[in-house]
Amino acid sequence: MKIFLDRNKTLLPRVDKINLLARLLVLISICWLTFIDNSFEIEKNLFYILIGTFACQSLLFYIATINKFDIKLAYLSMIIYDLFFVPLVILNTGGIHSSYFLLFILTISVAAYVLTFYTSIIVIGLLSIGYILAISQTFDIEHMLNASLVFGFFWVFYFGLVYASEYLHRSESRMLKLLNTLNLRTSELEKYQAHLEMIYENSRVLASILDSDSIIAEVMHLMGKVLHYESYAIIFSDNKGNFLFRARYQNKKNSFHLKQIDKEYSELFDKACRQNNPLVIKDITNREDYQPMTKNSRSLMIVPMVAHDRVRGLLVAESSTAGYYNERDLQLLSAVSRSAALAFENSELHKKMEAMTVKDELTEAFNYRYFVQKLEEEKRRASRYQLPLSLIMVDIDWFKKLNDTYGHESGNMVLKELSRIIKKSIRDVDIFARYGGEEFAVILPQTPQVDANIIGERIRTNVERHTFMIEKGEKISLTVSVGLSSYPENGYSQEELVSLADKALYKAKGEGRNLVCIT
Repeated sequence: MKIFLDRNKTLLPRVDKINLLARLLVLISICWLTFIDNSFEIEKNLFYILIGTFACQSLLFYIATINKFDIKLAYLSMIIYDLFFVPLVILNTGGIHSSYFLLFILTISVAAYVLTFYTSIIVIGLLSIGYILAISQTFDIEHMLNASLVFGFFWVFYFGLVYASEYLHRSESRMLKLLNTLNLRTSELEKYQAHLEMIYENSRVLASILDSDSIIAEVMHLMGKVLHYESYAIIFSDNKGNFLFRARYQNKKNSFHLKQIDKEYSELFDKACRQNNPLVIKDITNREDYQPMTKNSRSLMIVPMVAHDRVRGLLVAESSTAGYYNERDLQLLSAVSRSAALAFENSELHKKMEAMTVKDELTEAFNYRYFVQKLEEEKRRASRYQLPLSLIMVDIDWFKKLNDTYGHESGNMVLKELSRIIKKSIRDVDIFARYGGEEFAVILPQTPQVDANIIGERIRTNVERHTFMIEKGEKISLTVSVGLSSYPENGYSQEELVSLADKALYKAKGEGRNLVCIT
């Protein structure tokens, strides 16, 4: 049976010291009445025994208050001691005529405060029995009323204390619950504020970055090191409506490889882009329209990166806990997405400004200077992240003969049309440049040799099937020779890649033209 109430956590003053002070006052009062006032008449040896044991018990209680042993045991021993001490004092100071029954008030108070209801009822019952035994020798009918009043006082005082104690305990519990909630909210607000400040500082960094790869790296850092997501990704869409992972963190590893997402798992991404609103899915366990990045993912958050009403991509976060993401998580990721969207927009504007100085005026392909710069950057990135890189060189077959036959203006028209065909044959991430004269180059980031060969064959086939319009409405057909090289298969420097792709191009010409060759 449970004996003690749970009073470990309390807003109210602990009664330990109050109780100890009250017992010391009782000890002093008894000594005063005995030695000074002489109104406490008791046999001296018994008096010394009672005072000695009372003092020892009080000392024992004091030792418990300084955490030397369990305070509950000290209270229990004190209550048991009082059940003997107080009746003995009453018995030896006049019985029914003694006023020392008031000492029971201290015992009743302690029992009501520290013991459970039924345990304290037993204590009050034993206390009543002790009082009856103490007054039995001096009791008569004339004192029936006085004895009844004392008994009534004991029980009324006890029930009053129990009611007041329970009321205070309930109020205290509500107050503690409220304080715990306030502490939790304060902690959450402080954490939220810290996150916002960190996001603000990183947003300032993002605003100064003009390179898209560096923006992606910084956003991934924010999602991982600041917001501490378990799995997360940056997703872009191409001009055909396909969604691709541009960067992702899963199974405790970063990946910057481009990976197309299957159409059947793109519905949520498409919805977030169309509605221009974030999505929070509490449980994705049984969803068939989404494929989690990790097997144990349960909840999902998708936030579009929007700048000037244009969706520039998506930020995705996953958690292994169902219903993990709340409104604050959404606000934090939205803050990151806005900063990222503006950074990507700035980067895009910067590229457009650069394009005005790096584009070939006739074909609108990048010029040679830009080609050299981008090839160096892509080669450096491929080496850093251990990614494949390929280079395609394209040359028009018999172009000099075309110029001599139809004139340079027709040749320019062919170059423009060929430029459009090549652009349609490659991906958005590929870099198309005019290498010189009738020769073009295509840099294929994150593309192994096998895939580069497919793209080169696509360019060759599309040119072969196309009918070119030249001056005076005449139509002609052309072919191109294509050479390609790849990192790391064919070389480790950009100079080697260019040299080997050029050799492959002349090999195609030497073997009959209208071919794709690899060194």
